[in-house]
Amino acid sequence: MSSSASGSITGRNAGWPWKAKPAGTRASPCGCRCGLRMEGRNDMRTLLIVDDERNIRLGLKAMIDRECADRYETLTAESGREALDIIRARKTDVLITDIRMPEMDGFALIREAAEAGHRPAVIILSGYDDFAYAREAIQYGVKEYLLKPIVREELYRALDRVEEALRRAEQTEELRQQAERYRTDMAASVFAYLLVGDSADEAVVMQRAEAAGLTELLRPDYAVGVLKTAGDPLGRAKAEDWLKQRAAEGMRAIWTVDRDGLLVFASPDPGLAEMLAGELARICEPPVYVGLSEREDSAARLPERYRQAKRALKRSLVMPPVRSAVLTASPACGAFAADVPMDEVRKLANMLGTGRDQEMAALAGRLFELPESPDGGVAYIEALSRALNEQVFDQVFRTFGEESVEVLKLHRRVGSLDHYASLADYRRDVEELLLLLSDYIRSLRSAHAEHKEMRAAVAYIRENYWKDLNMAMAANHVSLNYAYFGQLFKEYTGESFVSYLRRVRIEKAKELLVHTDAKVYEIAERVGFDNVKHFNRVFKEHEGITALEYRQRHAVFAPDAAGEGSAGRM
Repeated sequence: MSSSASGSITGRNAGWPWKAKPAGTRASPCGCRCGLRMEGRNDMRTLLIVDDERNIRLGLKAMIDRECADRYETLTAESGREALDIIRARKTDVLITDIRMPEMDGFALIREAAEAGHRPAVIILSGYDDFAYAREAIQYGVKEYLLKPIVREELYRALDRVEEALRRAEQTEELRQQAERYRTDMAASVFAYLLVGDSADEAVVMQRAEAAGLTELLRPDYAVGVLKTAGDPLGRAKAEDWLKQRAAEGMRAIWTVDRDGLLVFASPDPGLAEMLAGELARICEPPVYVGLSEREDSAARLPERYRQAKRALKRSLVMPPVRSAVLTASPACGAFAADVPMDEVRKLANMLGTGRDQEMAALAGRLFELPESPDGGVAYIEALSRALNEQVFDQVFRTFGEESVEVLKLHRRVGSLDHYASLADYRRDVEELLLLLSDYIRSLRSAHAEHKEMRAAVAYIRENYWKDLNMAMAANHVSLNYAYFGQLFKEYTGESFVSYLRRVRIEKAKELLVHTDAKVYEIAERVGFDNVKHFNRVFKEHEGITALEYRQRHAVFAPDAAGEGSAGRM
């Protein structure tokens, strides 16, 4: 290879090892003559140089590192086989390779890399200006074809064109991914809508399903599955990750999360439910259950198949504990009726707050005794759950208001059987909620009784405000401890006993100032003040003006109305 041309590679540039330079040796910023403009990119591309001639290999590396050090991490390989190992081990963005090499030539390298799923942008090096090589290079999708000896400016221009092509490809791929995400999100939204929709108008349902691509996705037929991972709070997220991975590999499926927090999926793949349950049984805390509907060929009947899958899933409540199971629906699934003893349920509601907790627990236990049934008692448990929600729990909150956050959380959990892995877990929470609500009702009734005493105390003050009244007298009147009375009184009225008594006396004084011609000192005595100066000071603190000024502004008394004196008389 000639070294006379100023733009050619020479041996004096050889010296870097085949792997990338240490981070501290990179030029920063790069005075890149190759025209690579990569503003906003934090990552570097990987560029691999393959040539069996050491001087060419390392000379190319030095040339690229000198001009584009912060654009490329440059690697080298002396053979096609070594290069293929590198490409398989890490993502390679740009490949610069000689054509003629022993063991594996450049075209074989490109072909085997492509077969392994790796397609870097390729620049071919050749010492021959041969049309046959150029034609074969086009066949393999080669971006650039450079003749040896390599001229620097030609190399930089080739890299510039490759970079522009990579950018366009990345932008196109990003747009494709955005469109795919939009399509997927739209399909998932329509899927979620159709699950709970009314399937009576099948034409409307089919129109929506077709517009979202669901009919094509679920062709020729499909089943709906509902996943419950009650033993693992992260189970649903793990399931979604697994489904995304399988979908990226070509599996056809659509999924969403329903209002009970369960993962719902539909797929034409008959083995998906078993694969999902098996994978989650391996990585999740047990149990893992999947309720699976019958197969269906019409997207219009998605709601029906969804309900069928949920009914099948409820069999997990009454079955022996297992690590995982797929519970398949049958045509008779959900066809069984069950009678719940509603008198007993109402009796349970009436016991709340009475202190008969043991009797209440025994009654709840009897309600959970499953009757003989072809479905194992599932229909009875569903009916009992509805009765407890409507006749007991919801009724308490409607009547007495909301309790603490902890009780509300338990109430919401008990509200759906889908939150439970077993009937025993559901029964435990029902019994706990009954006791909490019973305590809650007792406390409210106790508070109501205390309010009754406070109302009596307030009435006593308003009837006796003009007397030499104090808090001890009011506490004795309602038979409460002095300190406890003071605490309850402030909680009930929002102010202390003394403050409340003064406010009542001033209110009565204002009435007398407006509607009588009594003198101020007389009014002070009538409302319980033994000192007119004290009365005037308290009045001004409350009203911002003196008693006389208040009368002058508001007096309506006239001699004809009162039968004596004059309105302005003091």
